[in-house]
This record gives sequence, C-alpha cells and structure tokens, in this order.
Amino acid sequence: MQAAAPLIDIRNRTAIAAWVFMAIWLGMLVLFTWLLARDGPHPSQPAWVQRGAIGLFWLMGVPVAGYMFGLPCTRLVVLPDGAVRLARRTPFTTRDIETHAPGSIAAIEVRAGKDDEGDPYWRTFMVARDGRERMLREGRAPAEQEALAARLRAALGLA
Repeated sequence: MQAAAPLIDIRNRTAIAAWVFMAIWLGMLVLFTWLLARDGPHPSQPAWVQRGAIGLFWLMGVPVAGYMFGLPCTRLVVLPDGAVRLARRTPFTTRDIETHAPGSIAAIEVRAGKDDEGDPYWRTFMVARDGRERMLREGRAPAEQEALAARLRAALGLA
C-alpha cells in the first residue's frame, strides 16, 4: 500500500549556507596553519604575531563552527489526516524525526525580529500543545511568512 501524499511539504535549507561558509573558513584555516608550520613565519612580521593571529582564528573558529554545524535543515510534512512530521538534520548527526498526532499543534506563529545587522526579519514557528516550539521558515518578506502560516493553519484546522 502506498503512503498518502502530504498536504504540505515545507523545507528550510538556510543552514546549508552556514555549513558551506564554515567548511570554507576551516579549510582556509587549516591551509594557513599548514603553511605557517611548513614554511615558518614570514619575515615581514614577528613570529609571535603570526602564530598568535592563527591561534586566535582557531580560538574563534572552533566554537563558531560548532554553532554553525549545529544549525539544522528542516522538513515539515502535514499529512492528510492532520498528523505532522518534522525532520531535522545537521551535517554530523543522523536525522531526527518528530511526529505530532492530529490535533497536537496549538498554533502557527509568525514572529517579527531583527537579523544580526538590525534589519527586519521574520520567522514562522510551530507551537505544539506540550509547549515545544520549532522554527519552520525564516526570511525578510513578511508576506511570504504570513502566507505560509495561513496555509499551515488551514491544513491543520487552526483558526
């Protein structure tokens, strides 16, 4: 028997940009560390300055990489019976799947905020009846976020 086609299938892949950025950052950092180790410091600057700069880049890069690689890509599927399946994946973990029974979603909310540069930014959240919240999509266009929220509310039977 074939599974029923989903009513709504939403994917949020914005985390991939952060993953690619950090992979390039760490790749360049490994390259420059290897060059410094292989060739020694350049005579234009004191050795301690060059080694210190590389060390600071490692000191900042590793925690930021941990954060960035921890951002998940998500896929939300609303099934015809009203059940919701949310899959989350990061580059170094297995896929985490949450299943919500029909009627277990309390609200779909669009929240206004600001990005890291202070510009307006909107995020669409799914709020379960048990209090868990999951971000589904984010972006700079409030009309797109509101349209998505309206589609989800209609599919889930929320007012």
